Amino acid sequence: MKKGKVLMGTVAAIILIVGMVISYKAVEKNIEANRKTSFHKCMNIGNALESPPNITGDLQMKAEYFEIIRDAGFDSVRLPVRFSDYVDKTTYVLDEQFMNTIDNYINYALNDNLTLILDMHHFEEIMEKPEDYKDMFLSIWDQLSSRYAGSSDKLVFELLNEPKENLEGELWNEYLKNAVEVIRSHDKKRKIIVGPDSCYSVERLYDLIIPEDKNLILTFHYYEPETFTFQGDSYHKEYENLRNIKWNGTDAELRVMDNKFDIAKKYSKENKIPVFLGEFGVNKKVKEQYRYKWIESVRTEADSYNFSWAYWEFASNFGIYNLKNQTWGDELQALIP
Repeated sequence: MKKGKVLMGTVAAIILIVGMVISYKAVEKNIEANRKTSFHKCMNIGNALESPPNITGDLQMKAEYFEIIRDAGFDSVRLPVRFSDYVDKTTYVLDEQFMNTIDNYINYALNDNLTLILDMHHFEEIMEKPEDYKDMFLSIWDQLSSRYAGSSDKLVFELLNEPKENLEGELWNEYLKNAVEVIRSHDKKRKIIVGPDSCYSVERLYDLIIPEDKNLILTFHYYEPETFTFQGDSYHKEYENLRNIKWNGTDAELRVMDNKFDIAKKYSKENKIPVFLGEFGVNKKVKEQYRYKWIESVRTEADSYNFSWAYWEFASNFGIYNLKNQTWGDELQALIP
């Protein structure tokens, strides 16, 4: 064989290999992009709209909160809503007056250029008696997905906050799949947040079966150690009388966090799904130096894993905004340096 032909063949082979490498990198980059959300820094407006009717929550909901949150540097709001208490118990039709209020809050958020996560929260009845409330659950999502089918893609749905108790395992996987199908009958591309049972425990991820749908987002919640984050909290009776528990961010404490986040990252890669840390927070009764350290550590950890995140919460028991003084606490710096 002539020397020139050998050289040409070698060059062609090199070009082919380089092309394959570039192509692989492009695919790899595209897969990584699919594991990210369009929002990143989120605030929960908790203990407001997830209260039962005629009962005022710890926080009276106001439209002005969206602008305050946006101006602080957040790009999204998770809005927990107790939809199950605003439906007719026979027809499952959502109360129109209440829904008009929700419409307004969604519009306020979108007009402030925020992503709004509409979260079905505190549906306690379905946790206790899943079969009795499945039709209501699906009917609510049928109405919501139909109502908001033409809305901005900055509106995101979250199927059900923290499934637990009797709604777990195969049953939760079935309900999740059914709800996604209901939403897709009206809205093919809406982003939908889904998570594992046992209150969105990361340790239950590998019992979660996710439907084949490229517009799903995986979520989990992180409050560990709960003896630290929940101490003194009246909503968690087993921790209400705890005091003076510290968290210093030692190597051992950070390893616990690493191990839990590793589970979510591994699941994300295997299933090509982005991750949203939907809740993490510390009761404001905890001493500020320890509270700040924990919040900063979790946020830093989430950022290092390319997880979007949402702090729990704005201005109630775990809040970092003082409504009376209209000022943010130092913890804001831990979230948005």
